[in-house]
Amino acid sequence: MTSNNNYYLRNVYRARDVQPQKKPKSKKKFLVIGIIILLFVVGYNSMGTSQAISPNSEVYSGWSGFCLDDYHNENKNNSQVDVWGCNNSLAQSWNLGLSHIKHAGLCLTADSISNINLSRCNNLASQVWLRDRNSYFNPKNQLCLGAPKASNGQLLDLQKCSMNNNKSLTWLTTFDYKNYACKGGQGNIVACNAIKQWMIWQNEPYSHEQLLTVYTGGAPYEEWCADFVSYIYKISNFPFKNGNYDYWDENNANLIVNQGFKVQYNPNYQPRPGDVAYFSYNGGHVEIVISGGSQPTFIYGNSATIDPTTNNGEMESNTITSVKGEGSLQYYLSPTQNT
Repeated sequence: MTSNNNYYLRNVYRARDVQPQKKPKSKKKFLVIGIIILLFVVGYNSMGTSQAISPNSEVYSGWSGFCLDDYHNENKNNSQVDVWGCNNSLAQSWNLGLSHIKHAGLCLTADSISNINLSRCNNLASQVWLRDRNSYFNPKNQLCLGAPKASNGQLLDLQKCSMNNNKSLTWLTTFDYKNYACKGGQGNIVACNAIKQWMIWQNEPYSHEQLLTVYTGGAPYEEWCADFVSYIYKISNFPFKNGNYDYWDENNANLIVNQGFKVQYNPNYQPRPGDVAYFSYNGGHVEIVISGGSQPTFIYGNSATIDPTTNNGEMESNTITSVKGEGSLQYYLSPTQNT
């Protein structure tokens, strides 16, 4: 169960009474004229409304007075993303989720370390962003979203994540991930709860020792990847019906296959959120898929990377499917209502 990896916005037009004419006016004509004038009035009042209040959220940079910004508010595929002085404009209106940052229906995407843009949401690993303390972490690149300096139009990049209060890596929001409601089908709820636990591990003042005790049901510390999967399914209201201890599989990750999953052996299978990935590492290893598709993103307990506060594994997220000399992804397990 080992894996070596490095690592958030009436005008009412009323036509004037029209005096009777010998020839009745066409109602259709008046309707068209009314619509045209309405559009003109609305358009006129909309001009220069970059200060309009957005129904979504601003994302504040660690650089005081600057916000995450769609450069020139282009709202199109491959738009550049920058920091700009906070102005409550539509360009700074973001829809935040547990694992995605969206603007005008597009997703914040890390096409490369130096190319952060808005692209069509295509279920890509480069579009996954997890809260890591006050930063945004991209599991695919094992790096955090950064703004190199405080300057209008400063484009973003990916930087090595830091535990320090690094202004270039700090992004503050009002998004309440702890009270975020996990909705949808079984798999989506499972993936949602896995992400929330990852954020708690990374951000909250809980001790990792206490969290591990919860994940393992109070059992002695062990390679806890299977315990974590069981715990996530349990808090998602899909508890395992088999296992060694209180519906938990503590010691053998292979036995998770007996919990009612559908085994997906087809190498072309596209995993979905909530699937469990089984790896052939020593003793077996399992991870939860939080974003599926051709390059899935996982969250899991990794006993190979030691957490100094517990002398046990860290919780991690990445897109790794094989480790030379240790093993690789063997198959996916798709949850069913009987899982």
